[in-house]
Amino acid sequence: MSLSSSSLDRALIAIHRHLLPFLFLLYLVAYLDRVNISFAAAGVSKDLGLTTASYGFAAGIFFLGYVLFEIPSNLILERVGARRWISRILLSWGLVAGLMAFMTSAQQFNGLRLLLGVAEAGFFPGIVLYLSQWVPAAQRSRTLAGFMLAIPMAGLLGGPISAGLLSLHGLGGLAGWRWLFLLEAVPAIVLAFVVLRRLPDRPHQAPWLAADEAAALEEVLQQEQRQLQGSGRHVHGLLAGLRQPRLWLLGMLYMAIATGFYGFSFWIPRFVGESLPPTLNSPVLANLLSAVPYTLAVVAMLWMGASADRRGEQRLHVALPLAVAAVSLGLAIAGSGVIRLVLISVSTASTFSCLGPFWTIPSQFLGGRAAAGGIAWINSVGNIGGFLAPIVMGRLMLSPGGDNLALAALATVLLLGSVLALWLPVVTPPPVPRTN
Repeated sequence: MSLSSSSLDRALIAIHRHLLPFLFLLYLVAYLDRVNISFAAAGVSKDLGLTTASYGFAAGIFFLGYVLFEIPSNLILERVGARRWISRILLSWGLVAGLMAFMTSAQQFNGLRLLLGVAEAGFFPGIVLYLSQWVPAAQRSRTLAGFMLAIPMAGLLGGPISAGLLSLHGLGGLAGWRWLFLLEAVPAIVLAFVVLRRLPDRPHQAPWLAADEAAALEEVLQQEQRQLQGSGRHVHGLLAGLRQPRLWLLGMLYMAIATGFYGFSFWIPRFVGESLPPTLNSPVLANLLSAVPYTLAVVAMLWMGASADRRGEQRLHVALPLAVAAVSLGLAIAGSGVIRLVLISVSTASTFSCLGPFWTIPSQFLGGRAAAGGIAWINSVGNIGGFLAPIVMGRLMLSPGGDNLALAALATVLLLGSVLALWLPVVTPPPVPRTN
């Protein structure tokens, strides 16, 4: 069968109109449920008697459960299909997230955060794997960036939404933070059933793709796989994938990236609040102004993903943003007020902007079960940074000048990530499959 350029173009447009917004919505809900404790921190800490360090521990322990169950979850997804497994993940994390509205002790907080990580494990690497089965390599960075816009959008929308839900304080005798956890869990539970009914596993199952569009898309993806296999660059088999030094390098690099963006995500309201004059400093206003760094991050992610695809290059599109993020954060230590907020915003945006190019790299050398397990492995190792960042930052902030120490630690890790990215091998992109 010959490829039709117009059919392929229509298929890609349909994916960006139908599939990508839906996956974006799922990840937005996931990320809101993951980081909404940053907006509820003041109320939760007061009612449960948490210190800054114990709050940081609860924020980070999510990633312990998440890391331990990533690879098994993604291998199951590869076997049973995305539709059923993603539905299961959504339902279980929604139920756990809702239970957080009823916790009464620090021990329950820690336990539910741990369980939330177990429930959500496999969602993100599963979607990365899923999109690699739908989108050709030449469009993958911008597509993954579009999906991962949910991270800064969660911060952008999370502030106003959380401020509104926190204002329900006292309604029905419940604290505002309890309403926050309860109501933000509902979308995940509802969407679990929508996914089960509407998410297609493969292009030929999508009702919004015409037969010629689905056929053209699947043929170009198969041709890419044949080209990569013929070049000897693709690794198949889980154990063969785990023996790849590049996989371990990517894991360490993603640990640096995750340390950066989770360090920002859990503490942005605090940094924003401290940049405000004392007369204006309030949790509600700090949450609202937390949208500023995330707005800049949305723009940066779209631009960087498109640039990486246009140039067929991912390595420098990871290394350079991380270097900019580290320098900006270092300068923020010496700044104050609005200048400090601007520099932290630039650093946040730069860190987030490398996500699309980064997650395009694994599919350049992994296929089959190696891709399923390898992508999950990278995410598992990387999210150790998500476990450590809030804990270490929470402890650093307890000491005199602690906020600056925490920012300096983040800057150091991001700079290390930039160096690691430069160690990645330069990969010549596969030739674009020819179309009629």
